Amino acid sequence: MAKNKMKKTNTIHFGIQRKIVANMTTESWANVPHVTYNYEPDVTEFMIEYKRLNEDCPPEKKVTLNTLMLKIIVEGLKADPIMNSHIEFDRKLVRGEIHTFENIDISMPMVLPNGEMMTINLHNFENKNLDEMVAYIADVNRRVANTNLDEVMFDVSLDNTLTALKQGKIKQTLYRLIGSKTGKHKVKTLSGKEKSNYYKIPEKDRLTKHDIEQGTITVSNIGSVYRAQRGETCLLEIVPPQVCAIAVGAVQDKPVVVANEAGEKEIAIRQVMPLCIAFDHRALDFGEIVPFIKRLDEIFAAPEIIHTWRSTGISEEHMAEIKVEREQREAKYEQSKEREKARKEAEKAAEKARKDAEKARKDAEKAERDAAEKAEKARKDAEKAERDAAEKAKKAEEKVKKEAEKARKDAEKAERDAAEKAEKARREAEKAKIDAIAKAEKAKRDAEEKARKESEKARKEAEKAKAKAAEAKAKAEKARKAAEEIKTDKAEKAAQKAEKEAKEAEKEAEKDEAIAEQTEKKANNK
Repeated sequence: MAKNKMKKTNTIHFGIQRKIVANMTTESWANVPHVTYNYEPDVTEFMIEYKRLNEDCPPEKKVTLNTLMLKIIVEGLKADPIMNSHIEFDRKLVRGEIHTFENIDISMPMVLPNGEMMTINLHNFENKNLDEMVAYIADVNRRVANTNLDEVMFDVSLDNTLTALKQGKIKQTLYRLIGSKTGKHKVKTLSGKEKSNYYKIPEKDRLTKHDIEQGTITVSNIGSVYRAQRGETCLLEIVPPQVCAIAVGAVQDKPVVVANEAGEKEIAIRQVMPLCIAFDHRALDFGEIVPFIKRLDEIFAAPEIIHTWRSTGISEEHMAEIKVEREQREAKYEQSKEREKARKEAEKAAEKARKDAEKARKDAEKAERDAAEKAEKARKDAEKAERDAAEKAKKAEEKVKKEAEKARKDAEKAERDAAEKAEKARREAEKAKIDAIAKAEKAKRDAEEKARKESEKARKEAEKAKAKAAEAKAKAEKARKAAEEIKTDKAEKAAQKAEKEAKEAEKEAEKDEAIAEQTEKKANNK
């Protein structure tokens, strides 16, 4: 399956202005450890004085808010000079230097008439008053109209390339020459007669590389690009070797915590101008920008000082009047806050009274509902008690009936059990009688059988005894005959012995016959 390809609508190759910006910002984020702090001063009174500053001024003399903020930043840098510095740092050797400058040269991005952005170096603003700043910026705008931006930027780029070459950065120099002089990315500058005519313009009437070279600090007025914005800058690049950059935001209404005359803190809607201060952590810590912030706090707390920054200055009487007016405004503001507070308290009290009345009404309605609910509950309880009593009586009656029925059934059961037991006893007696008769019959049969067997046994034993006696008589007779036949003494003795044995045999035979007769009698008796 073929991959979906994104369709290009246009391709723009970097011009020299975009190349310079891309190179400087890349170097910034690659080498500078950034720290940013968002400063949000209350400029409500300051904006009033700013409007007063331009009263009765011709258009060409009017001070823009951008110019006034540049002057305030200059005053802050005077109180905190180290922010107006450049840094040199060798990471390999871990060696560094911070160079602080007396002159304050502000690198300020400006939107040109053709819509492009160019950073202009506003030189030596440390000693200029507001009118001199206005005139300087107006002159820059005048000279911009006669300036070929690509040409002047190329001069700066060439100067940077030559500086890099002097520092031994040969590879970087070659890459820059290839990138700016070859292919589709070639930088187009003036040539021939066009170039000759351009450089005939006096330098006082056009911008030169001196006007866009590196300043001591960069200040960007983000608020002037879109005044209706409701955000603020949180991060911006520091252009090395500078150690600071400041972004000025648009004036915005914001909720601010203020203290009233009683010293109580409350929330008020005030005008706030957010400033983002970025600094190079290799050169500065947060504590080193505190003097700058404190100086700005002083100016915004007593903004009438801005009237002293004009060429004409301001009289002490006028300054005192302005101060009194500011104090009166602040007093009116406090009074308005008190009135607002009283109004809110009255509204709060009225709301509380309304809520109390509503609560009392609801409590009364609740009490009425509770009474009705209690009465209804009592009625339902009485009805329930009546139902319970009837139910209990009914249950008691049913219980008596059940118990009587149970007693009747128990009596019937006892009667049936007695009859069954009597019948069972009768059957058992009959069975016992039958069993006794059967046993007597069996005993009689067993006795008769036993007597028969014993009689038979005695008879057999008697016959056996008679046979034995007959045998003994036969032996005796045999012995007698044998004795008669023997004539010698020995024979005589033998005959005597045989005779004796014959007599004993006869006695034994007689005895056996007697036993046999007794046995036969016993058998017959049985």
